[in-house]
Amino acid sequence: MSSTEAKSIRNIAFVGHPSSGKTTLIDALAHITGASSRNGSVADGTSICDTEPEEQDKKHTLQLAVVHAEHGDKHWTFLDTPGYPDFIAEAQGAMFAADLVVAVVSCTSGITFNLRKKFETASQLARPRAIVVTHLDAENADFDTLVEELRDSLGEVCVPVLLPDASGAGFSALQRTFEVEDSPWRQRLMDRVMDACEDEDLLMEYLESQTLTEDQLDQFMPHAIEKNTLVPVLVCNPDSGLGVENIYNYLKRFSPPPTEAEIFNEVGERVTPKDGGALVGTIFNVKSDPHVGKVCMARIWSGSMTDHAVLHGCSDKKPEKIGGLFQMVGKNRVPITKAGPGDIVAFSKVEHIAVGQPFTEGDGELHFVAAPDPPAPTVSLAIFPKTRADEQKIGEALHKLVDEDPTLQLYNDGVTHELVVSGMSDLHLQIMESRLKRRYGVEVETKLPRIAYRETIKRPAEGHHRHKKQSGGRGQFGECYIRLRPVERGTGNEFLDKVVGGSIPRNLIPAVQKGIVEACAEGVMTNSVVVDVAVELYDGKFHAVDSDEASFKSAAKRAFREGFEKAGPVLLEPVMNVEIHVPTSHAGMIFSDITSQRRGHVMDQDTEADGAITLIKAQVPLSTMQTYHRDLKSQTAGEGTYSMAFANYAKMPSDEQARVMKTEGKHHEEE
Repeated sequence: MSSTEAKSIRNIAFVGHPSSGKTTLIDALAHITGASSRNGSVADGTSICDTEPEEQDKKHTLQLAVVHAEHGDKHWTFLDTPGYPDFIAEAQGAMFAADLVVAVVSCTSGITFNLRKKFETASQLARPRAIVVTHLDAENADFDTLVEELRDSLGEVCVPVLLPDASGAGFSALQRTFEVEDSPWRQRLMDRVMDACEDEDLLMEYLESQTLTEDQLDQFMPHAIEKNTLVPVLVCNPDSGLGVENIYNYLKRFSPPPTEAEIFNEVGERVTPKDGGALVGTIFNVKSDPHVGKVCMARIWSGSMTDHAVLHGCSDKKPEKIGGLFQMVGKNRVPITKAGPGDIVAFSKVEHIAVGQPFTEGDGELHFVAAPDPPAPTVSLAIFPKTRADEQKIGEALHKLVDEDPTLQLYNDGVTHELVVSGMSDLHLQIMESRLKRRYGVEVETKLPRIAYRETIKRPAEGHHRHKKQSGGRGQFGECYIRLRPVERGTGNEFLDKVVGGSIPRNLIPAVQKGIVEACAEGVMTNSVVVDVAVELYDGKFHAVDSDEASFKSAAKRAFREGFEKAGPVLLEPVMNVEIHVPTSHAGMIFSDITSQRRGHVMDQDTEADGAITLIKAQVPLSTMQTYHRDLKSQTAGEGTYSMAFANYAKMPSDEQARVMKTEGKHHEEE
């Protein structure tokens, strides 16, 4: 694809809330453009986009789908995205790769918080935007009210370019706004188009006449969309097909090509889509195929690549030859021999380039194109293989799933010794578990991760223990006297050797220290690390024959436990910095829940989106946040989102400490 041919490319991402009709609309467009021989259906599992068993079972899109089509003089790429915010990384990747973002809004649902956040992401990426209103034939649909909501929530740049003849069951036809001379939207449409006009003579002429010809409107509308002075609002009913042809024609005439996209690299230079020069591309999505392996979805910004390209990314690994170059049509890969600027393609067999990373070929220079950071996961589960066979396969299978989803994270907790997987919600992790079993034959069990508490003390105390065993032959003997005292939070643990007079031989002191270090690592109250305690070894006894390192290590551990239990033991719990975005109408309930039910402290608050959204910043114990995603979803009808990051450790209230001790308290057996 040359840079000249790039003018005929149309890369369009469809985003919105669940059940808004995105996938049904793309199915209809795929049928019109010949990408599909029939009009697929989400309901009966024949959609060209929803091909995963989990999607067909739930009747919802759960991963990015790409549909390429050649129709007329245009090269189309439609990107279908999940409506659920749980899979926001898929939508972010699609918006990053596209040249136009179409927000699909159900007239029955209105403007949701989820939709607003996706629209903001498109704006941050400086991608041109459009809106398609669906389900206008529903009983409670009201087009005029919805348009006013769109303008209030998303800006007055939103102007209808198609007008329905009615809302509700009477909806049967559409008319171009420009053709309805008595419509107040006609003048607003022309105003928004002329806001992007750079021809001063024409602008002065318009200011005097306050009108445009139809040819002038059509000529300047694409530029207004590119400059985001106009967000056209269109209408269709994807289920019946009413208006779909109108949508297709509008996209064909007015959606911007890659040659008009304002894409900038990491140093602020515009990336010009040209066929010659170095290859500039970015991986925006990865899929793990059990048969093909890793399949990378990529947007080519400039330059070109062939089906035998050798690519390198930002790792220090050797360049890799791709295993094939494809255009995606749903789940089908159509081989191609070359791709150029503006193309969205797939290739396989490249393991060292991850989602969000740039790539090039030969000695080309890598160029990063700004992409949104995926949100941090908020829901975690400890994951355990069911069988020994699963144990052997789980590591590789999980890493393949993590590679394709930047909001899925995996780590081994060095404190609790659990394998923990983190995602965006229960549903997100359920889908991960289902794919583990279906793709890789790995079955797992999950539970809430154990919280990594810390243990410390409030006051000085002493500990003593004599370790003595005799069972014939050489025995075991070691005796230690120690003092414990708390030190300033964050100081760490300290060992002091204050033995005088040779009561413990010098060569056995390290064994005492080792025993105390092990006791601190194992915890006294629970299986939690002891922190911020100074331990002073000041006396002891030894036996010339029976004393050895093992004896003194055991004596030290028991002496430490005894002293620790006398020193006012305290559990410290992890506290998180939490940021919560909720519709302002729900803010009061969220404030109350954080402070009264979760032992949290609100640190700050602010409003966004002209007061429609409230941002709450708080510090909340992790133990009360492990299932918060469920409660927030329930309290805000799915409209709230949150993120959290570790803040510090804080002393646990005595009643809460007593509760934890009942479930996680340790009972020490004699060494």
